[in-house]
Amino acid sequence: MLGKSLWASAVFTGCIGCAGARAENVYTLGLGAGVAPLYEGSNEYHPIFAPLFSAEFSNGIFISPLRGGLGYGHKFSNGMFASLALDYDEGRSDRKRLDMPGSDYLKGMGRIPGSFMGAFQVGMPIYGDATLSVTLDVPLTHRQRGLSGHIDLEVPIFASGRHQVTFSPSLHFGSRRYTQTFFGVTDAQAASSAFRPYATKAGFDRASLSLAWTYEISRTWSVNSVLGVSRLLGDSANSPIVQSKQSYFGLTSLNYSF
Repeated sequence: MLGKSLWASAVFTGCIGCAGARAENVYTLGLGAGVAPLYEGSNEYHPIFAPLFSAEFSNGIFISPLRGGLGYGHKFSNGMFASLALDYDEGRSDRKRLDMPGSDYLKGMGRIPGSFMGAFQVGMPIYGDATLSVTLDVPLTHRQRGLSGHIDLEVPIFASGRHQVTFSPSLHFGSRRYTQTFFGVTDAQAASSAFRPYATKAGFDRASLSLAWTYEISRTWSVNSVLGVSRLLGDSANSPIVQSKQSYFGLTSLNYSF
């Protein structure tokens, strides 16, 4: 979901291509604040405040929101990388809540239950330090929500001294079950809400662009910031639950690595 991607992009910028084992263990603690839509398609925004944590171990095991939660990654001699991770997605509520996406505008749509997710990622360098990766997100519980995934390109566009700026376009896709779960309206939902019935198809449902800036205060301290825009596509964009096809997000975090 968009909120989770927002946190990951801001705190762990530059980690998409680091699926290989590290020479040593690296831990990162952070505190971030930002803003994001209440849910994908909402025209309302809410502030986000949260502590952050990641760990990259020398044997390839990691705990990282950017790389899908708790998992294992490996980097091959030709530069390609792959990872397998387990994470949890909160789903969505039909009322406004602080702990998960949702809005009172969705009243009567019911809750999309949370699910443990398996994230499978493969990627490779394509030019210089730019990397291309494909991630498939598979629900391990509440599997009726369907499969989804994303294609990500990470391009460092500026690096000087303690500053690094990275440009990251992304395309998100979903199965018919996924798009129907998050953007469709069943007959039962239409009867209990203010929305008309709506059916969706599989395909690309969202495109996003983000610009991330990392400033290294010292060897252990850094500030990471990200600004981005997201645009719904296809059937998802035309869903009656969508208030705005385009949304914006931003976050800044202070991080300590050791």
